[in-house]
Amino acid sequence: DKDGCTPLFVACSSGREGCVRVMLDAAANMNARTKTKAAPLQGFELFVSMLSGMPNQSGDHSLDDWTPMHVACCNGHAGCVRMLVEAGANTEVAIKSDGHTPLHVACQNDHEACVRALVEGGAKKEAKTESGATPLFIACQEGYEGCARILLRAGAKKDAADHAGWTPLFAACRENNVACVRALLEAGANKEMATHEDATPLFIASQQGHVECVNMLLRAGANKNAANQLHATPLMAACRGRHMACVRALLAAGADKDAPDFRGATPLYMACDIGFEECVHVLLAAGAKTEGKTSDVGCTPLHMAAYAGHAGIVRALLAAGANKEATDRANWTPLLSASNKGDEACVRALLSAGANVEAVSADGARPLHFACLGGHTASASALLAAGANVDVVDKFGKTPVHTACEHGRTACMRMLVKAGAKLEIVNDQGSTVLLTACKMGVEAYVRMLLAAGANTEATVGPHLLTPLHVACEHGHPACVALLLKHGANAAAVSKTGVTPLKLAYSKSRPICVRLLLDHGAHRSAEVHSSAALLDNAWL
Repeated sequence: DKDGCTPLFVACSSGREGCVRVMLDAAANMNARTKTKAAPLQGFELFVSMLSGMPNQSGDHSLDDWTPMHVACCNGHAGCVRMLVEAGANTEVAIKSDGHTPLHVACQNDHEACVRALVEGGAKKEAKTESGATPLFIACQEGYEGCARILLRAGAKKDAADHAGWTPLFAACRENNVACVRALLEAGANKEMATHEDATPLFIASQQGHVECVNMLLRAGANKNAANQLHATPLMAACRGRHMACVRALLAAGADKDAPDFRGATPLYMACDIGFEECVHVLLAAGAKTEGKTSDVGCTPLHMAAYAGHAGIVRALLAAGANKEATDRANWTPLLSASNKGDEACVRALLSAGANVEAVSADGARPLHFACLGGHTASASALLAAGANVDVVDKFGKTPVHTACEHGRTACMRMLVKAGAKLEIVNDQGSTVLLTACKMGVEAYVRMLLAAGANTEATVGPHLLTPLHVACEHGHPACVALLLKHGANAAAVSKTGVTPLKLAYSKSRPICVRLLLDHGAHRSAEVHSSAALLDNAWL
């Protein structure tokens, strides 16, 4: 017909052996292909139902370049297959779109009789699809043990790899087709053959969590520590995938529990990273080392658990003797990591174990700085209760209250002020916390600090500006009003002779000018002559 479907094709699709015989006797073309993208025959219920089993890349159920042999194998009509083979039909015709031969199609659809007929008829057992898969690969991937054993008995290459380096054993392990794995191992399949990424079948089975396949491979003597290109072992793969049964099987078989990957991460580190607590307990019970550091940032498993907020794991590691003062490349201890993350339970666990509450990072910051940086009030409270110095400074001269103010952490600021934080400590920029709050223009912070007795006349920078100068310069009238209410000197003069009024005038801050004038600020000649600005101040 217009789609290239011959009478022989239709007869083979429906298993009409008598019709097939008649057409073969009449010298029908046994190797005629359907047209590319040919549509299914409409109105033939049997034919349409046949299509549901066809391998198809496009998903549109088209008959793409198929022969009568392909369609007979697809539907499991072994009698038709034998007739075609005996009549000399080409068993190696491959579908152009994917390279499937009739033998591939038979294996993909679990038609053992068709597979047997093709093998006995001399079909090539090593024919490869476009992806490099052999019929045995297809059978093992689909989990069709019977087809796989027929091919193996016929001498099919058990280790033939596809273009990615995957053998039938890989395919069976990935899909958890245990019977096919058994058949391949009994036939002597290579257990150590690796993919292009150096992954072995055991690695793949462990990665997928297929414990039956893992145990079968281990009993067959597979290398339990074979690592891939990233130096990850099967145990690492099982830990990463949260496959506890595989972890136990590998440990029972003697897998190296401390084998590091390319960056020095061990299975224990991986389990701590992802919060796989059960795995952590099992690894620790097996004697896993707690102090291995990664080569990139120098983190230990305890660092990772603390930063990730896995309190149960932190407690387990501490109970196993993990070093609570270990430092990474930035000189962070686990407590610094936990404080930065803000997980109160981790912070308290480390403090209960005696972790140094004043541990210093590379930039001089303490755990309290990091807790305030992130606004982690509960963690900050725990640190203060453990004796953290509320006035400690980092290498930039900033106290925790400076840090909390700069990052808008109101609750932490309130807690620190209540804890008696000194408000007149000057950072390396010459600024007190009140000066910082005035520059930011946060009225609530200025109010809080003034209520706590912050000095309104503290000066900042080389020009010795007061908080009132700073609030006027940045145009924060609410802060100006608060400062004036608390007695700030409206006539304060900077080192260069500038008053708040002159600064407000020069920065065109009319509301600030009005507030200052209302509080007795003296008009200089410059300010007095600026009628426009004074008008804008609603004089």
